[in-house]
Formats: sequence, structure tokens, C-alpha cells
Amino acid sequence: MKALMISSTGQLELKELSIPDIGENEILVHMRACGICGTDLEKVHGESITPPVLGHEVAGEVERAGSDVRTLKEGDRVVVHHHISCRRCYYCKNGRETLCEAYPKSNLDPCGFAEFFRVQETLVDGCTVYKLPESMSFDEGSQVEPTACCIRALRRVGVKAGDSAAVFGVGPAGLTHVQLLELYGIVPVFAIDLLENRRQIAIKLGADLAINPIKEDPGKIILKETSGLGVDHAIVATGNPKAVEQAFSSVRKGGKIILFGAPARGSSFSLDASRLFLHEIGLESSYSTSETEMRMALDLIASGRIKPSLMITHRFPLKQAVEGFKVAETGSETVKVIIQNA
Repeated sequence: MKALMISSTGQLELKELSIPDIGENEILVHMRACGICGTDLEKVHGESITPPVLGHEVAGEVERAGSDVRTLKEGDRVVVHHHISCRRCYYCKNGRETLCEAYPKSNLDPCGFAEFFRVQETLVDGCTVYKLPESMSFDEGSQVEPTACCIRALRRVGVKAGDSAAVFGVGPAGLTHVQLLELYGIVPVFAIDLLENRRQIAIKLGADLAINPIKEDPGKIILKETSGLGVDHAIVATGNPKAVEQAFSSVRKGGKIILFGAPARGSSFSLDASRLFLHEIGLESSYSTSETEMRMALDLIASGRIKPSLMITHRFPLKQAVEGFKVAETGSETVKVIIQNA
């Protein structure tokens, strides 16, 4: 079978590998759609701070189920979450599953960008495999996991109807945040991005004002539009540390900044610690997601309240996955790229 692997730093190769064998409590999934995430691009260049396995936004069909698997069968259309916590440690018991030591140790074999991948026993037993409603496409199903990540971030800062927010970086994750904020009754919502097409999509998806941070000062505009107050929440949906600094100048006293985009290892930003202290500004981060948000995301997409298909701009067959990665990284008109496998 074909699988997309990192051959060296900055280089991808579509390799021919053996189809994984499965154990009696595992399943083999025929990948039908896998989204390219920003963390995948970082992994290619050796900059990622997360496990170096490509492809986690996956949907497909169960090709084969182990003899002891009772909840899934051949032909089931599924979404798979690639990590699972232990559910017993301090962090799991306190709703911080993504901080569990066991969480990053599970993954897909060999990766999500493969004709077939093995879902290990801990994931199957942990119920991280979800059946897709018949009404949901594989492309939409592949976006359940990134949507769940966004839901978890907004839950962490406690957004509520009537709050205001700014989203720094409206790529696929930022645009999902915009949709969720609109759904949650957040007004106004500001979208900040360098690319014109992404700003336009953000407006279509519910943002009240889109700002180009090169041509305009987001902090000044947001303060003006909020009568000098600033926003309740600033979601930094990019790994660029400068966005954190811009977010800092945009939140009100007592406001919260959520670091959502994965920064490169060793990156840093500068904040005025005295203002952070005097204005009681909260700085949080949100990494990945849990099964709670996966179920919420599945329901929101199935019901049409969140529409990931509006963000999908490019689709490539697996045999052209290398080209798909190039477009995802360099295309000025690109938002979400999906790799498909017939």
C-alpha cells in the first residue's frame, strides 16, 4: 500500500509499505479522507512539538476488525481520534486529559496519509472510533477532530453569549473558531489574517470585521470598535508568536488570551509583565482535544451547525499527496487541503 512519509527534513515521499497486521482487539481502516493540518507542515520541517506521525484528521471505512472487536464491523464508516488518555491519573480526573502522560503515546499506524492504517487496541477499547452518520461525507468527517480541538479551546476560556472575541489567524482552525463563536452568540467577532481570501471567508462565516495586520494595527482598531474596552477573548490560532503580542494589545482588563496555534519549538514572545499583572489578563493554552469534544463536534457537523465543507478549497488523491502538501504550505488561495483515497 502507499503511505506518505517524511524521508528527511523538509522532504516527503510516497512509499510502498505492507498493509499493517491487526491484533484481535484492533481494526484496519481504509482511509477515505485526511486533512492536512498546520502541525503536519511543521512536522515535515522538523519544527513540531507533537509526535512526528503525519495525518490525524481522518475518516474512512473499517476494512477489517479483529476477532474480539464487538462494536465495529467491516464496512462501518468511521472517524478516528488518534490519541487516548489513561482516564485514571490526576489530569484525567480533573478534566485535563491532554496532559496525561499516556495521551501522546497512542497514534495511527503507519500514519493517517496511508491507504490503510491500523487503529491500536488502546484506541479501540477507549472508544475513540466514531461511526459517521450516513448524511456526513468523509471530507466532513475528517474535520471532526480539528473542530473538537477548537471546541476544547473555547471551553477552556469559558466563552459565553454576549462576549466579544478576536481570532488571530483565520486559516482552517481560525475559521472554525469563527463559526463556533458565531454559533455561541459572541458579538462582535474580529478576524485578523494576512491573506485576503481568508479574511473574506471569515466574514462569510460570521466575523463582524476582518483586519489585515500588515496594513492596520489590530489593537487600535479593536479598541476603537469596542469603545476603548477591548475584547473579552483573543484566540491565537496561529503559531506565529507575534500574534500573541498583538492579541495582548487587543483584550480588555480581565480578558483572556488562548494560545491555540502550535508554536515552533523554542519560539518566544515578549509581553509587558506589569500590564499583564495590573490588568489581570489571563494567558491560557489549549492542546488537542478529548472524547467529550469529539462527540460534540460530531453532533455539530452532523446537524449542519458547523460547516467544514465551506473551508475546503483543495482536494488531492493520495498519489498526489506531496503536491497537496506544497499547495497547503504555499498557496495564497488555500484554506483546507484534503487528501482523498478512493
